[in-house]
Amino acid sequence: MRSFSSHILMAAAIAIAWPVLAKDSVMIELPSGDGARSVGIISANEEVEASGPAAITVGDDGTVYILDQNNGRVLAVDGERSQADPEILPLPENTAPEDLAVVHNELYLWSDGIVPLERSTGADGRSQTLRAIDGGDADDYTRSVFASMGSVPPGPLNSIIDEIGRSTSRPQARPPVVQYVPSRGLGDIVAEVSAANDKAEILLRRASSEENFLSLQLTGENRIGTVELLDIDTTGRPYVLAELVPADRPERTGMLVVRFTPNGMTDRVYDLPIEAGTVFARRFVAIGPRGDVLFLRSGESRAQVLKLEGRAPGRKLAVAKPAKPAIAVRPGKLPKVAILPKSRGDVIERAIGFETLNWLVTPAAYGRDPGPACVNMNRLRRPFYLIGKRGQTVKGVPYCWGCKTPLEDFTNGVIDGQTAGNVCTKSAPQTNILGVDCSGFVSEAWGLKMHVSTRAIPGITRRLADPWSLQPGDALNRPGSHVMLFMRFTDDRKVEVMEATPNACKGRVCRNTYSLGSLLLRGYQPVRFKGLDG
Repeated sequence: MRSFSSHILMAAAIAIAWPVLAKDSVMIELPSGDGARSVGIISANEEVEASGPAAITVGDDGTVYILDQNNGRVLAVDGERSQADPEILPLPENTAPEDLAVVHNELYLWSDGIVPLERSTGADGRSQTLRAIDGGDADDYTRSVFASMGSVPPGPLNSIIDEIGRSTSRPQARPPVVQYVPSRGLGDIVAEVSAANDKAEILLRRASSEENFLSLQLTGENRIGTVELLDIDTTGRPYVLAELVPADRPERTGMLVVRFTPNGMTDRVYDLPIEAGTVFARRFVAIGPRGDVLFLRSGESRAQVLKLEGRAPGRKLAVAKPAKPAIAVRPGKLPKVAILPKSRGDVIERAIGFETLNWLVTPAAYGRDPGPACVNMNRLRRPFYLIGKRGQTVKGVPYCWGCKTPLEDFTNGVIDGQTAGNVCTKSAPQTNILGVDCSGFVSEAWGLKMHVSTRAIPGITRRLADPWSLQPGDALNRPGSHVMLFMRFTDDRKVEVMEATPNACKGRVCRNTYSLGSLLLRGYQPVRFKGLDG
């Protein structure tokens, strides 16, 4: 496989209009668009989040790679040449990329799993493109790098049923988690992370040894959630991503990168500026070879890569300043909803049906080919996972803007010749198409006869003061934007959710894993349906 250490031109523009924390600097700025110095950003709409660049990662030579999945490409940016144009690397066809990472100086994509990439010459004989390598094998280090940001296969469904009724906030201690880190400074490292309440310890050993050579200690002002060893730079300094999620003070939620000295002393703390208006990015932080902490931040008109300055550490980890409250969203009109008691088992089983349904894509369900394009959007109406699948069996109920199709009606509708799926979120919803949108899916999982919007969900739920008390069948709701059904906490204290989304899941109902802190900072509220027991 060809190395990605070759010299690459890049585009960057210094910007000062978007506020940043003191001394943080804008390394790269790219406006929304499809030109050479821009990235694809699909603006938000009612019940739909905005979609922007999904990932940032850095090569061993300092090249910054930005996953511009909405334009079907990767932008390669040379951090030493801020005014040059970027190198544009088109992505392989038939991929729906959600994450991108450099591992051992090779580039890998996440698209329903890990896809190794290599450069190849374009049809014009001059330009470079990215080609997927058939049969490429992902080792423990590659899998662990993707898992650090939640790019993992979902866990077994039967264990979710087993967890129902069990308090997720106890026991306080959790089993150690092993991470495999391809560090730049010390080679392959195995890290064992142990955390409980406000304390965490990371034991480091080299892959070739059974002896730990360093212990990194973290003590937080509040409860520590996810802990990830990101890298060790060329001077031997470890960098750790730490999440602070208090049980009773949501304004003190934060995500930090902590830099240690080579002998394990806390040296510097970097606050990640995740806010309610930040567009979701899967891989939002990366460490450069010389220790630069880079943060990918997108709004609805542009994306920026910030070089974070950091601050001196305190005795305990804490956020630099309380998080800004999310802008209040006017509650939606609550329809008359019969709230009947339901068990968590019933909710989870209904949800699982939407993810696991296998159905035949009939010609009528598929629709004409090529399919109709969306108005004011650079995409087809057909969800990505259905493209090219006419006459084949697929898994999962498709996303449909404004729809709430019960599972039984979906199956019957396909038999009756209705079209399935619609990701045109800028158009008026259509009543003759099958599928569910985010709130339609959650309404179905909760057994509601009515389609209750994300704005109206607060009227039929109670907000959980302690986000760690989430249990299967609860939800994470961002009024006016998106809602996810909570399934469980993973071993490393991320949240596994089930959701219907036009962007992730290739436009269907599926499970995803996210950092709890990043969701809370972006305005998601942990809620419990009033009809649930417990």
